Amino acid sequence: MLEPKIKFENVVKNFKTSSGDNHILGNLSFDIFAEEFVCVLGPSGCGKSTILSLIAGLLKPSSGKVIFNSKLVERPDSSRTLVFQEYALFPWLNILDNVAFGLTTKNHGKEKPQKKAMEYLNLVGLSEYKNYPVNQVSGGMRQRVALARALAVEPEVLLLDEPFGALDQQTRENMQNELLRLWMKTKKTVIFVTHSVDEALKLADRILVIGGKPGKLLFDATVAVSRPRDLKDSHLINIRNQILDNLTHPDFFMGSDI
Repeated sequence: MLEPKIKFENVVKNFKTSSGDNHILGNLSFDIFAEEFVCVLGPSGCGKSTILSLIAGLLKPSSGKVIFNSKLVERPDSSRTLVFQEYALFPWLNILDNVAFGLTTKNHGKEKPQKKAMEYLNLVGLSEYKNYPVNQVSGGMRQRVALARALAVEPEVLLLDEPFGALDQQTRENMQNELLRLWMKTKKTVIFVTHSVDEALKLADRILVIGGKPGKLLFDATVAVSRPRDLKDSHLINIRNQILDNLTHPDFFMGSDI
């Protein structure tokens, strides 16, 4: 039987506050397999970003286990790289140096970090902009820089926290296509957090719907439709209707902030 790449086993996550425990995730269990593109869908406050931080090793469960490659996740590791909506780039560095930054702390033998960074700038189509300051390019280009920097450290898992949420619709659609192209080329395992049902339907092999507070898994849908996808496809419409049924379930909104 195929072993999961990532496994959540009865994960509970609480945060201590001045008024008591804030219950974020409640008894959450699921598996994610190698090379899968998984979208995590749900409202603000249901624990989607917390799920990514647990996989990245930035947080530890209050109880339960997060397992990666059959081992307990106990700390951050470059094999699991997180990309945020806010890009998290260094404005005082140019595009090339931003991508190379993560490589300066990783052993690549005699290979220079900037040479490796150029490979990934070529991959995202930004090599001709390598000397541009990051604050002089568009939001879509900055997100491509962030993706290049994440991919340059050659992670096994790419964790994306609403990476296109701040982009205009046209740029967002272009970035969705770009991400799919990169994923099909690299076959990284991807976990992508989004609020958008259509974005999830366009991108994902699987969609996990999280709802309520504490967050729980309400629906796990496999999207067995070849890419590129037409959102008018009957199979996608059926999955959308099932997702929307779950989005209107009382448990989805219970305790959430949306």
